[in-house]
Amino acid sequence: MRKQKVLFLCTQNSARSQMAEGFLRHLAGGRFEAMSAGLEASDEVHPCAVEAMREVGIDISDQRPKGLSAYMGKEYFNYLIIVCARAEERCPKTFPGVGTTFSWIFDDPRRDEDLPYDSMLERFRAVRDQIELRMRGWLDHPEAELERLREERERERRERLGAASGREAAPAGDFAGGREHDPFRRA
Repeated sequence: MRKQKVLFLCTQNSARSQMAEGFLRHLAGGRFEAMSAGLEASDEVHPCAVEAMREVGIDISDQRPKGLSAYMGKEYFNYLIIVCARAEERCPKTFPGVGTTFSWIFDDPRRDEDLPYDSMLERFRAVRDQIELRMRGWLDHPEAELERLREERERERRERLGAASGREAAPAGDFAGGREHDPFRRA
């Protein structure tokens, strides 16, 4: 049986996506081929990400940040999992070469880079633990993640339909609660 391919996407590919890649390899490497990329890849994996993962017995010290161009048009992924809000905002809704896209948004542990190392490491630990919980939940109950995705898409579809029917129902010349001057309208 061929392994399913998963790409974790972040902005810099230096922390969250690297930790997620490490967890998937560790927890289900026999079922999945895990990779990660960034829209604007940094030069190195953040040292706190390496340390936080080492603490739970996962070595990501050999992983390197990669830009999305390393994979675009060259690989097919069963799953694209976006792990940061900035990447989600900038990522197209339809992603070529991807079967299913999930958004697992985690806080950026690198914010406030001026923090002392121990405080920064504590943030990385918190995000690491959130990633692990989400990963284990997905691996234990993949159908639940797909159901959440279906519900999200259905909600978005209803919102689009509601917005479209609202535009159709609004009289011509109506805007922002007021009326535009229409010389052809009878008073």
